[in-house]
Amino acid sequence: MNSILFWHELHLGHTLIPSSQVKHGEFVRLVMNYPCQYAFMQHMFSPCDESSANSWCMWLQTGADRHMSGSREFSMSVGSMIRHRGLIANLSLRENLLLPFLYHEDQQRLEQATDELTNVAGILGITTALDEKAGERTTFTHALISLGRCLLIKPAIIVAQEVHIGMPPEHLEQFKDISMHALQRLGSGLLYLTASPDEGSGLNYARTLTVASNKQSMQSGKGE
Repeated sequence: MNSILFWHELHLGHTLIPSSQVKHGEFVRLVMNYPCQYAFMQHMFSPCDESSANSWCMWLQTGADRHMSGSREFSMSVGSMIRHRGLIANLSLRENLLLPFLYHEDQQRLEQATDELTNVAGILGITTALDEKAGERTTFTHALISLGRCLLIKPAIIVAQEVHIGMPPEHLEQFKDISMHALQRLGSGLLYLTASPDEGSGLNYARTLTVASNKQSMQSGKGE
């Protein structure tokens, strides 16, 4: 069943992020500075207070079901790829990939993810390294683990930052190829947070929202 991610407008200091939505299978780009990106995601994964009429909120609508941000259902249906936060150093790569399922203590989904992990590791090209401690890893590996979690979770919507920033050219091209294949495989919607409309992901966006810092925002035309 198709899902749609909705959010109300959000004031971050002198910045207004307009209300909008992302449909299942749709790619939307949201251009704003990094502090706003992190604040936006903090609001996204914190519980929404429906009792306040002025409260910003986000929810995932799936048929007649509405899953509010911060809820267990929301966090297992909305994946995230956050810059430099893909790995916990003292866990193995295998444990890092399974972390969302371990955290939510859903035995059925954990078993399913464990069964699919070898196949996902093959897509990412990390099969032989699964049982190595994460330790200090490159931006490339951080990004791969974030992407791998999404492949295992199979979210309706993925919220992603520019996880490729800082990769050397050979890793960048490799990651683009892997991520494009993964997105096609998942069919998820994508909300792509970036500081620049020239971020170079190569993705085909249905629309771009550009957030200004003077309480104004612009929405570009389709496909930009």
